Amino acid sequence: MHRTPMRAATRSPWRWSAALLALAAGLALPAHADDQSGVSPAVQRFLDTPYLTDAERADIRVRHGLWKPQDLVDPARRARAALIRGVWDDAAFSDAKADPIDRADAAVRRGDFALALETLANASTLRAARLKALALDAQGKHDDARAVRADIDRRLNKDRQASSRELVEGVRALHERTKIDGPGNASQSFQSLMSMLARAREQLDRLSWEASLAEAQILDEKDNGSEAQEALQQALQLNNASADAWYLLGRMAVDGFDFDRAEKVVARLRELAQPINSSDAPPSPDAPSGVAPLADMLTARIRIRQRDPKGVNEALAPTLARYPNLLEARALEAAASALAFDMKAADAKLAALDTLSPSTPSGYFTVGKALAEHRQYADAATYFEEASKRAPKDAEVWIELGLLEVQAARDDRALAALERAALLDPFNVRASNSLKLVRDVGAFSRIETDHFIVRYRPGVDQVLAREMPAVLERIFTRVTGDKPGGIRHVPRTKTVIELMPDHHWFSVRITGMPQVHTMAAATGPLIAMEAPRLAEQSKVGAYDWARVVQHEYAHTVSLDRTNNRLPHWFTEAAAVYLEDAPKDWPAVQILARAHDTQTLFDFEEINIAFTRPKKPTDRGQAYAQGAWMYEFMVERFGPEAPLKLMDRYAAGDREPEAFQTVLGLSREQFFEQFHTWAGEQLIAWGMKPKPGQPEYRDLLAKWEEESTKSDAQPQAQPDAPAEGEPADKPMPKLSRANQRANDEGPSLEVIDAWLQDHPTHADILEMALRRRLATTNGKLTPDAIDLAVRYAAARPVDPMPHKLLAALYLDESSASHDPSKAAEHLEYLDAREQHSSSLAAQLARLYAEQGEWDKAWTKILRAATIAPYEAPIRELAATIAIQRQHFDDAKWQLEALTILEPDRPIHKDRLTALEKLRTSTK
Repeated sequence: MHRTPMRAATRSPWRWSAALLALAAGLALPAHADDQSGVSPAVQRFLDTPYLTDAERADIRVRHGLWKPQDLVDPARRARAALIRGVWDDAAFSDAKADPIDRADAAVRRGDFALALETLANASTLRAARLKALALDAQGKHDDARAVRADIDRRLNKDRQASSRELVEGVRALHERTKIDGPGNASQSFQSLMSMLARAREQLDRLSWEASLAEAQILDEKDNGSEAQEALQQALQLNNASADAWYLLGRMAVDGFDFDRAEKVVARLRELAQPINSSDAPPSPDAPSGVAPLADMLTARIRIRQRDPKGVNEALAPTLARYPNLLEARALEAAASALAFDMKAADAKLAALDTLSPSTPSGYFTVGKALAEHRQYADAATYFEEASKRAPKDAEVWIELGLLEVQAARDDRALAALERAALLDPFNVRASNSLKLVRDVGAFSRIETDHFIVRYRPGVDQVLAREMPAVLERIFTRVTGDKPGGIRHVPRTKTVIELMPDHHWFSVRITGMPQVHTMAAATGPLIAMEAPRLAEQSKVGAYDWARVVQHEYAHTVSLDRTNNRLPHWFTEAAAVYLEDAPKDWPAVQILARAHDTQTLFDFEEINIAFTRPKKPTDRGQAYAQGAWMYEFMVERFGPEAPLKLMDRYAAGDREPEAFQTVLGLSREQFFEQFHTWAGEQLIAWGMKPKPGQPEYRDLLAKWEEESTKSDAQPQAQPDAPAEGEPADKPMPKLSRANQRANDEGPSLEVIDAWLQDHPTHADILEMALRRRLATTNGKLTPDAIDLAVRYAAARPVDPMPHKLLAALYLDESSASHDPSKAAEHLEYLDAREQHSSSLAAQLARLYAEQGEWDKAWTKILRAATIAPYEAPIRELAATIAIQRQHFDDAKWQLEALTILEPDRPIHKDRLTALEKLRTSTK
């Protein structure tokens, strides 16, 4: 398939293709050529070519990972198969009959660089030269490696390669050269390298999985995932046994937080790494068991993303025992120490890495990236800067440093790093996106308060930006204060609030890629938020930005207090708790179901649920349950408890030790006590029966049993109990209008009888109300008001009765029409509304009609918070402000209208009229 090389910076963010998903999720590994599953039709056609010899067919099978056991009797083929599957210490590499270049390749991968150079002494192919350069670089002999790569460049320019494999190796060498010496000449440019790979794949060998894999690796480094996955898909279709291809697939999954898919790739890599044997060469009893270095390193990368340093070390132990000189594994080991906040140990491991590979940047880069992922910005920058000194021409180092500085809101430093990166690699998507953003943000206007810096693009966003300072300072007082949940800490620097004009640039600010599906996020010292506008380029629309920013600012403060050392669930729990919002009904239902089914998350599961949810409700449950646990902690152990835990986290304590130290409980004991308390909460919310009340499902089960008995027997006389019924407690008789069908549930008469026995039972009240609504097209009627009120009292977390009562009292055609009675129910609903200004605006009008101007003003300001760009809301706000004779407030609302609707001169006329009114009332 032809792929024209394109500039990566022009491509959209990638998504997994259906074919690649299938490969990652379940494509079976063919055991041998007779197994046709997963075999490319083109490869099969080639194998079926009649003129091929048996030896040629065996070579083809091995090259495409389809060998038969007898193919591997030959040491050379067995060595090639071992390289493909990532078995780097197979016995074949000690056999002189194996290709020396394959033996050297395995030695380089193991970290045995001296052996590799010795083995390559007489080799002259481009592949051999590339391996020599890698080994020399690893030994710190950069000038010698540079000379080897210069010769590769000369040979590629002089001779038109006829071998696809050799051309691919030459391209790899030139790409590796750019990391040492920068972009270099035209032959090393991105377009040139991609053109050579296209020639290798499309002209020299259409079955070259090696060309597709090299293409995928280069594109992935450019953060061009959409084209990288396309190339990777083709590579895997042509060789489903390539451990290198699967490893790249797994790393892409980890980068995308798709840990389930990454774990599937780990399993595939372990399968691939099993010892290779032929039927004629059985393994000896003392032969080493299969060690899967790529699987272990991929697992380590998963654990790094999950901030599990212990898991990293456990994953790497088998590989480091077998391959002690493996540089990538040693770098990941150092990253694990850094994630445990043991910088002394991390530095010691980096020093040890230098003895294996003098002045290598890989360890410092890996540590810096791991720390940056977990918001350890200061330490991460230190390691990235050391990596940049060791590899000043490696664009990837500068890109990661620049992106870190973007997250840390140090835009001057970000600009310098990203400009350097752009010179070295103008085709990286994240780098080019972030560089443009930093330059654009440099032209933003700014408003500074005591604790915040608000940055916004000049224009209509000025309307919201000017209203933010007062709200932000109120948020500061709450979040940093000493009321329950308050974090009692003032961040060391002012927090930057960036009001991004659209979703694209909000996403770029947060991740460097425009594909984040939220409306605001905190990186620590910076909170980026998408403007809450109803516009084509906005994916989130209107929203209660004050509540959202209060949540995000709680992250900023808690992270600052703890040096960014917090379990994921804990920082989210503190942030949700500090929203100071009523319980969300969908969340309450999720929690009640989880408690009832014993599926509340434990401390390990709750962290995983944020980043790799297994069910659609998992992430929502994690947020809600975390805040619930935090609430329990404050109530049971006092408002100091979470703050003391934060201080233990800041000191580097892991969560189990911190809980034992601060709360005097293990996490398991805490969870047991929380579970009991949560059950009491559910009773108070009407989500579980009160003591003495039956479970609703038990009532239903008994009713079904008795109804089944009744249906199976002749009908009793109307005044007599059905046969088998207790004489003193007959089942209610059914009216003709409510005769039960087996799939309709109990009738209204049955439910009313239950209600007489249990008048405050929330489930029965709900069912009674719903049955009545079913007969009135969903509208509450006056005769059901009492039932709705009782249900609202029994289950105060359900908005349903409040919606019904508000609608009834606002209905002018109803005898119960009374807007003043609707207000309390509208207030209940508005307190839980996050995306619509309609309830607040309706309340503002209602209070205005009643002459309650202060209440009207409070509600119209809330409406303007949710939908600050809507002119009708501003017009109503101006009217209410004038009625209150708060002319400065009215003036601002009219000025906002001139900004929002500059083409309507009436707003300026109103400003003139307002000034006259102000003068006349003095």
